[in-house]
Amino acid sequence: MTADHARKTARHGDKERQIVVSVRFPEPLLQKVNAFAAVVGESANAVIREAVEAHINTQVHSPEFQQQSQDYLRRAQEQVAVLGGEDALVASAAS
Repeated sequence: MTADHARKTARHGDKERQIVVSVRFPEPLLQKVNAFAAVVGESANAVIREAVEAHINTQVHSPEFQQQSQDYLRRAQEQVAVLGGEDALVASAAS
């Protein structure tokens, strides 16, 4: 998405700029989202945003995510070391 498009899709007056994204849902799941939204009196967009936020907040505190983040950092350091040659590899191993 271009920055120009993002600016055009931002809502004026919102605290935070909102960017339009496209997400594909299986029809039965989208029906559940819409039904839930109707019952609680919110938009489907609000339900989806709240669900994603809650999911991320829960997951980042899990032991599995903590391990995955450490693995990710290790892999990233290995990639940087490859780019920097042996000097970077030694520095990466020391940290």
